[in-house]
Amino acid sequence: SQASGCRVRALCTTVGCLACPCSKQVCLFASMFAGTNMLILLGIHITMCLAASQLRHDRSPFDDWEPPSATQVKVAPSILNRVFNEGVRNLSTGEKNVVAMEAAMQATYQALPKNKNGLLSRNAAAYLVQRYVLQVDHYSLRGVGPDNAGAETEASNHPSKAQQTSAPEKLQSLLESRHGGHGLALRDAASLAVMMRKLVMDLDGILVYRAFHALSDLKDALIEKKILAEDELEQSDLSIETVVKIVWAWEWLYWHSFEEESDFLVECMEAPTHVMDEFGKLAMMLMEAKFYRERHSRNPFKAKSLSLPDIVPLVRDATQAMGTWQDHDCKAIKRYLIKLDPENDGRVPLEIVHSQPQINDTHGEQIFRFSESQDYLRNIGGLDESDPSHPQVLISNYVLGPANCYKSLAFHTFCCLNECDAVLTEVERSVGGPSAQPDVILPLLENLTTSSMDEPRPLSTGLVAKLSGIAANSKGRVFLHGRLFAQWLHFAFPHECPYPHITHKDGAGNVLTTSYFQGTANATAQWTDDEMLPMVEVDNDAIYGFRGLLRIFFMLLAAGAMCNQIRMLVVAHVNQLRANEIGADLEKCV
Repeated sequence: SQASGCRVRALCTTVGCLACPCSKQVCLFASMFAGTNMLILLGIHITMCLAASQLRHDRSPFDDWEPPSATQVKVAPSILNRVFNEGVRNLSTGEKNVVAMEAAMQATYQALPKNKNGLLSRNAAAYLVQRYVLQVDHYSLRGVGPDNAGAETEASNHPSKAQQTSAPEKLQSLLESRHGGHGLALRDAASLAVMMRKLVMDLDGILVYRAFHALSDLKDALIEKKILAEDELEQSDLSIETVVKIVWAWEWLYWHSFEEESDFLVECMEAPTHVMDEFGKLAMMLMEAKFYRERHSRNPFKAKSLSLPDIVPLVRDATQAMGTWQDHDCKAIKRYLIKLDPENDGRVPLEIVHSQPQINDTHGEQIFRFSESQDYLRNIGGLDESDPSHPQVLISNYVLGPANCYKSLAFHTFCCLNECDAVLTEVERSVGGPSAQPDVILPLLENLTTSSMDEPRPLSTGLVAKLSGIAANSKGRVFLHGRLFAQWLHFAFPHECPYPHITHKDGAGNVLTTSYFQGTANATAQWTDDEMLPMVEVDNDAIYGFRGLLRIFFMLLAAGAMCNQIRMLVVAHVNQLRANEIGADLEKCV
């Protein structure tokens, strides 16, 4: 009856559905699911709280920063063929510039690995040329590398833009063809460096005349703003002040296209940028040196002046001198970061770097600021993230990074000089080959001084042991251009030698250089874990700190919750067996 059914349902409710097999299982699993779900949510919440610092994405206070662009540099084939033919003639006749560059490269050439034909691979030759152009001419060639990747640029009247192919790639291929495509000899590499210098010097001369004509085209606007006098550009003898203005425009054209940004040139002539101002100061210094040398032949009653053709060798000298001139800014960045280095290990916490203010010159123009994003610093190899919760900026990697190069549309740009090259050159000259034993290398390095080391200092016993460990893997010898020695050098000279995140490799997989700022497609191969030398010992006690103890506590809590669920399952099963004995009336609950 209906009343009897109600009593049965009431009894069923009283025993809590344990007498109903299907309902009992549904309730039991629902309860388990709810409990487990709560534990999972609690665990996720706790994990997110513990990992909050590791997931932190540190940001610079400067929101207007943008990554530096990398315009692909190309040149007309007719110009390349002319430069190449001149270079081959110089190569054959032993022209003095080629011989001088060859002598400068000799020690490094002997230390670099060769292919089976006894020649340098394309990657090795690119490294050799880039390194010694930076040391001799003090600027960095753009596009020198194994595979000059980059977006195709439209042909234009700007001499640095493309019509057919990139200059370094084409010249390198032409030189390599002289050996049947099997590689390059030392003289070929020296000749390539001299050919690229020729292109740079030719471009300097072209842009001087373009700068003069650009100012002439903007004469009315410049006169209106009182930047130029009425007939200032019409004189055959240009005053020192006028020459400086032409140098400003000349430098501006390395950054910009006059056809597209002429109005911006007017703005920059009214308020020169820091780089324009630096070139202007350098030009004035070079002019004063020129006038002093010519003091006995010049008319002392005539105002100091230069003709337009006289400015061409002036700006060429400025190009040669600008590398060391602007490196003062690089040294200032380095000194600033070293003061922030708490452990004197070449690392500064990222949050401290991003908290620094902008540094300006006496005119209020920016000299430098630390505005690069964390992602960008990671991409250029400028971060040590061995502890994800505490990322650190690698001082030497940051200073040598592309953000500290002058933006340029030309064949070259000005980057910070690599002080580690000088360290490695000393070793190469003394060793005279690709490898040496540790007892040969160590005395050389312990007698060196650098810009951050006023006097030689002994290497730690740990570093000595690590170098011996490197040698043990190579039959007792250390390869000077191997990845492990490059990493070791970073720990020996942390403020000079970059940590080698990224390497060039030849076809056989031999590592050739650790330079990561040359802008080449094949220069992005990361080291694998088994190739790394464990220079820094991990503090195993760190896991027992507060966070470690907290993690252990919640792991035990989760294990206890799991045991409790198992206990509840057992109790529920026992109750089910007891409930089945209640009687036939309970079966109506089904």
